[in-house]
Order: sequence, then structure tokens, then C-alpha cells
Amino acid sequence: MEVLLMFPGSVDRNIDPHLKNIVTEIETENPQLSVFAARQFRYSLRKNTLELTVKEPRPFNVMEEFIIRAGLEFEPPPTGDELASILGLDPVFVHSTISTLQSLQTLALKSPITVTPEGQLFYEKGTVPLPAYTVEIYAVTDFLEGKLTCKNEDLNNDVSMKLPDLANLVKIEHINIDISILPLERIQQIIQNSGLTFHVPEAGKIVTAFKVIQPTQIIWKNISLLVIFDGIADKFKIQIRSGKRISEAASTRVTSLLNEGRISLAALCDLSDATINSARAKIMSNS
Repeated sequence: MEVLLMFPGSVDRNIDPHLKNIVTEIETENPQLSVFAARQFRYSLRKNTLELTVKEPRPFNVMEEFIIRAGLEFEPPPTGDELASILGLDPVFVHSTISTLQSLQTLALKSPITVTPEGQLFYEKGTVPLPAYTVEIYAVTDFLEGKLTCKNEDLNNDVSMKLPDLANLVKIEHINIDISILPLERIQQIIQNSGLTFHVPEAGKIVTAFKVIQPTQIIWKNISLLVIFDGIADKFKIQIRSGKRISEAASTRVTSLLNEGRISLAALCDLSDATINSARAKIMSNS
């Protein structure tokens, strides 16, 4: 039998007018839940602008294939003149192609013919790299969600500074990450995890280098915080939303801090302990 536990109508609660629909939705779909507070906050993120160097593939031509294969399969690898003699070709033509492959970093700048690890990676896919190009992206550190993500568009930073700062209530340790010293492989993985398409090795598209090109900036994000009481379990939990998206990581983290007594329930709700206890008692008496 479903138990209906309504928030006592005689008790005030702190509901932001912009969040009334979300509160109604939660309490309608989950009759055992009562929202004590639904508030908007701002909290700070850290943003770095990164410049990526990206290479994409093109199919190699016949001459390029001969030269790369010679560098990989001949023992010892031949010089340009030796390969021209083997193939019966004009050395000028062979050296011109070698120079092109060296400019694309497919071959090392030395003799005999030496294929670079990057050149071998492209060769295995039947390609050589096009000339590299650069692109700017934004690396955003979110301490509340505990993650670093990359975005290809700058964040909208028009958050109202009149909103209360969540950091005044919830103390989250800010461990500044020096992105400039992260390994390239870590940046490549973060780019992929963020859903960006600048590093797609299976398609031959590779981020080969990166650098931080601007000092770290503090930017602000608008979030919604809901204090929800489960009348069946007799427990409070916190739900953090960014727009309509629920941040499970942030919600779990703040709920844990509440359960550990490291943040104040009354402060989160902006209600007195007496009001919270009264509402809680009335809800439990109906369970």
C-alpha cells in the first residue's frame, strides 16, 4: 500500500519560485518524499584555455608507401639514394618525397630512412598525416563534481552575483590542477571522455601536443540545490541540479557532508532548526 506523506501545509518552507515545478514533479512522482528547500546558488569553477595541435590522415600514394615500407621492412634501412637505385627511379624524385614525409613527421630527419612512431601509427591505417593545425578548447575544473572536462565553446558566465555562493555553506577542497604538466595521454583521454572529436585514434585523428595559453580564470556556474526528506527512511538527502540535469556526483558528495555533520541542514534550507524539526515530526506522524 502506497503511503502519501504530504509536506505540512502549516509549515513554511524555502522554495525558489523558479523551482516550484521541479518540487511538484518530485513530490508527485515520489509520495514519500518532501522537499524542505529548493534554492539557487552560484559556485566557482576554474577555466584554462588550451591550444591543441591536431593531425588528421590522408591516404598515402604509391611512392610514399614504398619509402615507408623500406624504412620499416629493409634491414638495414636504405638511404634515399639506395632506394632510388633499387627502384630504378630518379634520386631527386625519391628525395623530394622523403622531404615531404619528414615535414609531416612520418620520417625522422636523418639518413638512412627512419620511420617515426607516429609515422608507423598512420602507416598501419594506410595513411600519412596532413599538416598539423591548432585549435583552442577550454578545460574546466569542477571541484563540486570532482572532475576535469574539456569544452569547445566558452562557457556562458552571466551568472547573477546576487545569488548566494555555495562555498559559504559547503566547504569543498579546491585542489588546483596544473594542467600544463599533465601527460599528453591524460589530456587525450579527457578530450575523448568530454565527447569532443579532436582525438579519434581509430579514425587516424590525433592530438599530438597541447599547451595552456592563458592564466587560470575563475568562472561561475548556476546550480539548484534541493533538500529532500524521505518520510519512509527518515533521512534527508541533497539533490544538485544544473538546469534539469541532476548531478549525481555532486548530490552524493554534499549528502555525505550533511550526514557527516560537516554542513548545517538549517543553513542549507535557510530555515530554523525548530521549523525543520516541526515539519519532520508532522510528516513522520502521518507515516
